[in-house]
Amino acid sequence: MNKNLFSEFTKKGFVKIKLDKKYISAYKNLKKNIRKNFPKNFKKNKFENLHHAVNFEEINSIRMKIIRSINVEKDLKKNIYLSAKSFLDQLMGADIIVQKNVNLAIQMPNDTSRPLFHKDTPLSSKYEVVLWIPLVDCSKSMCMTMIDKKFHDEANKLFDDLGHNSEDKFQKFSELKGSNFPVKFGEALIFSTDNFHYIPINETNKTRWSLNLRFKNLFTPYGERNLLDYFEILKTSPITNLLTN
Repeated sequence: MNKNLFSEFTKKGFVKIKLDKKYISAYKNLKKNIRKNFPKNFKKNKFENLHHAVNFEEINSIRMKIIRSINVEKDLKKNIYLSAKSFLDQLMGADIIVQKNVNLAIQMPNDTSRPLFHKDTPLSSKYEVVLWIPLVDCSKSMCMTMIDKKFHDEANKLFDDLGHNSEDKFQKFSELKGSNFPVKFGEALIFSTDNFHYIPINETNKTRWSLNLRFKNLFTPYGERNLLDYFEILKTSPITNLLTN
């Protein structure tokens, strides 16, 4: 794994990585199974064209059904971890826990219902990272806008002053201070839960599909989400195994 990626992550709080090619087939199989399980929502459409068969009123119900279906797939979380293992292991250490359920986001063109400017702490621990994996090629407004941690004092002040009540100002701040870059299928974005991010309205003519999954070292401090309720143990080190057996 390129050392520059860790330097970039340490500096900014986020970085784009390439997923291990050996596990890209797992994502392709996942997409194949989604199409198989929800045939009427696809017909001849590609994932990017879901909006031709689904309207805004239907999408969240369909998304929840797909989430339930993918979370019973064998080895899904394991394969997601393995596809980013070389980065995650060096970042988190040998004792890693993972979010119990894989989340799926679907953002159709011009859909205004989305999370706005925010960061995931303090609900999440500052010691967590989010692995964001697009299932389609994403560019422009299909992508999240990430806020470099050097701007976090400004972002915190803006958030404290405005709360959730001024989307226009958050959008302007994100456009001025944020980083928005393409993330293709086969790549992923890893970011700290303490990083502000903004999800713009998808103004392209394609539907965005993405998975997200949180990882954390077993022994680092927790937020409001604890081990038993929200996480499960993914792997443990020999010394942990020695002391717990």
